[in-house]
Amino acid sequence: MVGLVGITPEDAVVEIGPGLGALTREIAAIARRTIAIEVDRGLVKLLGEEEWPGIVEIRHQDALKADLGGISRELGPPNVLLGNLPYSIAGRLIAALCSERNPYRRWGLMIQAEMADRVMASPGDAAYGTLSVWARLWTSPQRVMELGPGHFEPRPKVRSTFLVFDPAPDPPLIHDVGLLRKVVRTAFQYRRKTLRRALASEFSDLGDSFERAEVDPKRRGETLSELEFARLANAMVMEPADDRDPRRTRS
Repeated sequence: MVGLVGITPEDAVVEIGPGLGALTREIAAIARRTIAIEVDRGLVKLLGEEEWPGIVEIRHQDALKADLGGISRELGPPNVLLGNLPYSIAGRLIAALCSERNPYRRWGLMIQAEMADRVMASPGDAAYGTLSVWARLWTSPQRVMELGPGHFEPRPKVRSTFLVFDPAPDPPLIHDVGLLRKVVRTAFQYRRKTLRRALASEFSDLGDSFERAEVDPKRRGETLSELEFARLANAMVMEPADDRDPRRTRS
């Protein structure tokens, strides 16, 4: 995992879920500094009884509640996020990380294979959903390793996948991220309905948003690409001259 995510001596690393510290030791052998976040009080106690180099800090925190952006700023760039995620939090954490404000240069996450399928899915795939859209908007994920239950202790009942995420090189300009999230969530909540019917359940006046976004309102949400969702959300709040191409021009 350390090799696949490409940690260098210049990197600081935030590790989520260190467990008994096996991965933490491998990280600490390379990274300039490591902060390991563990929610289990018993594991924090066990980790605290070991001798760690001064560059390693164990923090008793819930990763879903931790200020990962603040920790990144505390460590200073460049930094990497790495973790073997509990399956119960993987979807929520990935959704939170998939943002244009994510400060990590790269992050690698070991997750349930089924969850990885959702992250990597394309429009029209059975697994395509809100998590797929977030990942495709703001990251370039890669599936780099598959592991069976026998590689873990205790042995889970599912297969696992290690994904490496890089920030998207040219993410779209989103006028209102909150609106976009609501549009995408609604489209998939009523995935059997056309877009017009699905969105009408949450938005009272769609006006000519579909026309300006160049999206057929008779399509279903599961067929839209991430950029089509971005165009549609932008068209719902922006002037016609501004909503054709949601991509940001970068210098």
